[in-house]
Amino acid sequence: MSDFIVLAPLDATTVSKPDLPVTILQFGGGKFLRAFTDQMVQAANDAGVMHDGVAIVHPTDVPDRPTSALREQDGLYHVVLEGVRDGRPVREVTRVECVQAIVRAHGEFEHYRRLYLSPDLRVIVSNTTEAGIVWVQGDDLEARPPASFPAKVAALLHDRYEHFGGDPAAGLAIVCCELIEDNATTLRRYVLRHAADAGLGDGFASWVRTACTFHDSLVDRIVPGFPRAEIEAIQAELGFADQDVVVGELYAQWVIGGDPAIRDLLPLDRAGLPVQFMADVTPYRTTKVRILNGQHSALAPLGLLLGCSTVREVMARPDVAAWLQRLLDTEILPSVDGPPDEVRAFASRITERLGNPFLSHALTDIMLNAVSKWGARSLPVLLEAQARGEKAPLTALAFAATLAVQGEQGTPPGFAPRDDAGALTAVREGFSSGDLRNMVRRIVVGAGLLPAGDARLGAVVAEVGDQLDALVTGGVEAAMNASVA
Repeated sequence: MSDFIVLAPLDATTVSKPDLPVTILQFGGGKFLRAFTDQMVQAANDAGVMHDGVAIVHPTDVPDRPTSALREQDGLYHVVLEGVRDGRPVREVTRVECVQAIVRAHGEFEHYRRLYLSPDLRVIVSNTTEAGIVWVQGDDLEARPPASFPAKVAALLHDRYEHFGGDPAAGLAIVCCELIEDNATTLRRYVLRHAADAGLGDGFASWVRTACTFHDSLVDRIVPGFPRAEIEAIQAELGFADQDVVVGELYAQWVIGGDPAIRDLLPLDRAGLPVQFMADVTPYRTTKVRILNGQHSALAPLGLLLGCSTVREVMARPDVAAWLQRLLDTEILPSVDGPPDEVRAFASRITERLGNPFLSHALTDIMLNAVSKWGARSLPVLLEAQARGEKAPLTALAFAATLAVQGEQGTPPGFAPRDDAGALTAVREGFSSGDLRNMVRRIVVGAGLLPAGDARLGAVVAEVGDQLDALVTGGVEAAMNASVA
């Protein structure tokens, strides 16, 4: 009979957790920020260049399992990073101890308010997904809290402005990690718009403009998340029954733009971490979003239609790997500015990362908010090709596959699409009626990818519609073959 080892739980009773000032308020406690921002803060704390605590805010009124598990573990968890460095496999394990509080903005407002009014607070970090930084007309700033993320920030800052009597030293630096262009710049615009609509006064608006800084940022690390298939072996290795382990790739890059004073608040680079500070992140964002995230937005729906479940599984198929390389070479790279040798070298690193044998990145995770993701990552590739008088059939097929996955006929077993509600309704109705082109038009307009009067709309609908016809008529493999013919 084998011996069974009972592992200790991971919480403040089994680990001596440091008491740190909460200087960082983090909107979002999902796998990415925990394996990226929080892991870096922990590494910088360990290196002695920071002594900072993080408070995680769950920003919606929808329950979240990882956040609940993290509360049960008193904010403690492990990050396991795996990859290849200098041709050799590398595995790094970090126990994250910097998370000091986990709070729900909805339902625990007073606790949340105490955190954002703390004199120790200096930085807000957010990752509310591509759908988080949105304008919601009439969002009530007096609600506890308001519904949308920009309105929450507007209300938070106004409360802080009044609490500290407009003291410029009480201003905050806000770093956005959402994968949209000008993420923090857009948030700042919406915050000021909410302030104007609510009549919060010129004094507050001036304080936001001068005492607070908003930092566009570019983030890069593939984070599959909880290693369900290997959890017992990992827990045995850790020596704790950690129920919130996060697995990610070794590679990371964080480019933070805007006021250079942010480097003094987040001196992560001084701990040797892959963080860069610069005035403008635009060139880096375009390159990364189109090459890495654009390929993700293509391989996820195609892989699901082919019966695959992870990036590793779908990339092991020679036909998909060849198709993806063709997408990269003929459609994505021609849309990326910059020195060709540098762009090609970056693309080669991305291809290597997509084939990382240590990662099991779920395709269904990549499909979260897939319509808005395709709009941010891939629609510009299609539009630029059309402006050159060319077509981008592989990029169009990726969107067609996204719609097919979200339609009732193509939805994989156990997969519940999570996307713009109007887009999902249009997909179901479109497949039911067979009017696919009108469905594409409704989704592109309804999800805000292009306005109804845009002169480019007809060409986009036609090209995506052609690929959707091919996909529905001949199946995914035939559509892939036809798109590269």
